[in-house]
Amino acid sequence: MNLIIDDHEIDNEIDNELDVSVRRSTQTLRIGLFGLGVVGSGVWRMLLAKRGEFYDKFGIDVEIARICVRDIAKERDTDLPKDIVTTDASTLLNDETIDVIIELIGGRYEALEVIEQALRARKHVITANKLVLAYELPRLRKLADRNGVNLFYSASVCGSVPVLRALDDLRIGDTILSLQGIVNGSTNFVLTSMTNSGVTYEEALREARTRGFLEADPTFDISGQDAAQKLSVLIYHAFGRHITPNDVDTEGIENITADDILRESKNGNVIKLIASATLDGSGELNVSVRTKALPLSHVFASTSDEFNALEIIARHAGPQILHGKGAGSFPTASAVTSDVVELLREQY
Repeated sequence: MNLIIDDHEIDNEIDNELDVSVRRSTQTLRIGLFGLGVVGSGVWRMLLAKRGEFYDKFGIDVEIARICVRDIAKERDTDLPKDIVTTDASTLLNDETIDVIIELIGGRYEALEVIEQALRARKHVITANKLVLAYELPRLRKLADRNGVNLFYSASVCGSVPVLRALDDLRIGDTILSLQGIVNGSTNFVLTSMTNSGVTYEEALREARTRGFLEADPTFDISGQDAAQKLSVLIYHAFGRHITPNDVDTEGIENITADDILRESKNGNVIKLIASATLDGSGELNVSVRTKALPLSHVFASTSDEFNALEIIARHAGPQILHGKGAGSFPTASAVTSDVVELLREQY
């Protein structure tokens, strides 16, 4: 059979390819943002500052199209158009022109509903919500896969430190034997203040809240529950197992006193809140979140203030350490923004 190629057809194909290229170069990624608190405000600022850079690199205009908040009358220090702010979640979730939902409202059930509805509406989701993920991660990932969209959550653990990607990569090529670290920057700031400045527990809490490292109700942080939630997510990526916070042996820092700090300091130790998961010889996981007195020579002893550190031990690669800021507006916003970048790379 002879194949006759018409020059006009080739010209038309080239023109069509050029048209597609032009359309791609002017495409817009429309984002619906839930929450405009400490982290949400940071995300707004960072995405606005990076908008031109994203366009230059990906040919995509990244736009926060709508923002849903609980109190529209609340004063905020972000300079944003009032017409994009609403209290009606459905205007974001039912808007077919919105491609991505960024969930930063916190809490469990309301946030879960937002994430589920967004995934079912075939919208990509980016969240920093470790509480929801600690209980629902396997199911939500299946829901995202079933609807052909992405679920990103690197901001849920260790702020700006890319620990989840590191665990994913290491698990593919090796076997992870254990992980341990300081995964709550708020409690680490409190313990550091008590150690270095000699302040009381209550004074350290007030300073952490002033710096934006603690919520008005710091219960999840100081009780160790926040660290247990993050440990659940870490375990899922390191070992492929889902362990809820209810199954983590957990204690917090609420009973640590200035006398405890001083006593351990005299012994050459510092007190840190450590989350850990270790495989034993039978393949069982031993998991805990507990305060520990560490010698000054320990790798975590110099991890101060709001910083996080995670040690991962693999069978062949041995120990690896990741370190960086884990609390505050911009470290978490940076992780959310990195998820936006990952989405642009995968989808566009």
